[in-house]
Amino acid sequence: MKSFLREGPGGGDPRPPSPNTNSIHNRIAAIDIGSLTVRLAVAEVVEPGRFQVLAQRREITGLGREVAETGQLSPADQDRTIESLKGFAQEMAALRVVRGQGVATQAVRQAKNGKEFLRAAEKVLNLPVRLLTPEEEAHLALSGVLSALDPKYRDAGPLVVFDVGGGSSEFILVRRDRAPVFAGLPLGVLSLSRTRPLGDPPRPEKVADLKEELSRKLQNFYQEHFRGLLEGSPTLVGTAGSVTTLAALAQEMTAYDPKKVNNYLLTRAKVAELAQRLAALPEKERSRLPGIEPAKAGVMVAGALIVQTILEVFGQERLVAVDAGLLEGVLANLAR
Repeated sequence: MKSFLREGPGGGDPRPPSPNTNSIHNRIAAIDIGSLTVRLAVAEVVEPGRFQVLAQRREITGLGREVAETGQLSPADQDRTIESLKGFAQEMAALRVVRGQGVATQAVRQAKNGKEFLRAAEKVLNLPVRLLTPEEEAHLALSGVLSALDPKYRDAGPLVVFDVGGGSSEFILVRRDRAPVFAGLPLGVLSLSRTRPLGDPPRPEKVADLKEELSRKLQNFYQEHFRGLLEGSPTLVGTAGSVTTLAALAQEMTAYDPKKVNNYLLTRAKVAELAQRLAALPEKERSRLPGIEPAKAGVMVAGALIVQTILEVFGQERLVAVDAGLLEGVLANLAR
C-alpha cells in the first residue's frame, strides 16, 4: 500500500499546516474512493467557488481488485480501504475540517455488497459518501480538469477529456456554447489487469491480444458516442493515474511534482515507447523506474496500452496531461 502527503498549490512545507484560528471555519475535505486508489484533499475556501489546497494524500488499496471476477468487494480489500479511511479521518480531525464529502465510483457501483461498504465508510469518516453515476463522475472530473487546464488548450476548440480509472473510463466532449457530452465504459486498469493477466514479465502474444481487444472496444465506443460530433481536430486531455504516471515516466521524475504534470504534452510516439518499455519488464523492474509508484507497477502495462489506444482511435498525435479531476471537482462543489 502506497501513501504520501503532498503540499497544495503554491508549494511550501508538505507537512499539514498548523490550524489557523481565523480560517478553520472554512476548512473542507473531499474523499475519492476509487477502484484502485483512495484519495483525500483538504482545502480552505478563499471565496465562494475558490479554494486553496492545504494537503493531499492517497493510498493504493485495490478496493475493486476482485469485483470483475466475483461481483463482490472482498473482505481483505474492504479492510485495507477502511484502514486508509481511518487515517484520513484522523488527518481531517487534525486539520479541523468542518465540512466534507466522500464519493465512490465504479468498484462500489458494480459490487453487490457496495451499499454495505458505503455504510461502513460513512461511519469511519463521519461524512456523507455518495455513490456517483458515471455521468456525475464525469461532470465532477471535468470541473476539476478545467480548473487546472491552461487557457491556450481550454479555449482552442473542442476538447475530449478522458479519465482512465481502476474500474472504468469516462469521456467528456466539450464544445463552445453546447452542453458537454458524457460517455463511459467499464474499462479500467485494475479490472483489466485482473481479468487479462499478461504474465510476469508480460508475454508478447498476450500483450498483442490485449492491444487488439482494446482497439476493437474503443473503436466501437468511439463510433457509438463520438462519430459525427467532432468538428475539426479536438484537443485530447487526460487525467487520473495512468496518464499522470506516463507524464512522470516521460520526465523521469524521482519525486512526483504535480506542477510538472499539469499541461505536460505526451506525444503518441512517447506513449507507444513507454508502453513497449513497460511491457518488456517484469513488475519488480517496472516498480524501480523513475516516475512510477511501485504499487502501480502491476497495472501500468494495461494503463499505457489504454492511453495509447485512445490516441490512436481519436486520431491524435498528442494529449495534454492534467493532475486534477474528480477530487478537485468535489472540492469546487463544496467551496460553492
